Amino acid sequence: MSLLKNWLRAGVAVVAVMASMLLPVPAQAAPATDSNIQISAENVVKVTSANHNEVMEVSRTKLVVLDFGATWCPPCRQLKPVIEKLAAQYGGRFLLGEVDADISRDLMSRYRIQYLPTLVPVRNAAELPGSRMIGFRGEAALRAWIDAQLAKG
Repeated sequence: MSLLKNWLRAGVAVVAVMASMLLPVPAQAAPATDSNIQISAENVVKVTSANHNEVMEVSRTKLVVLDFGATWCPPCRQLKPVIEKLAAQYGGRFLLGEVDADISRDLMSRYRIQYLPTLVPVRNAAELPGSRMIGFRGEAALRAWIDAQLAKG
């Protein structure tokens, strides 16, 4: 009888784990702006192929940093909170565009992304040449990189 109870407990545990993985998590609404760009945090926007052109229009007036990453990527998970914090601290001097590598494969191909995370600075709808940052080397290196990109104009 105890073997049957153990099997039932294991079955209930498996069902609970599977349900937690399969059931959708309710999304928190992002504040709407006057365009189709949905800003999820201060100076941070999720970039997809649907709103990419609008984000490129923003790059005509300020630096846009495209952050190509994925939820399964450990360095991406380390980078995300740090770069989001810096986007808020810099007070609008640059817009952080987060690109999910698993969702926006067309953007990954367009920018020829080979490694995650990769930061691509964009100004006037064009990538700043020779300015990519690949990987995460800590907050000080990231801050220095952002400052260098802002200094380019």
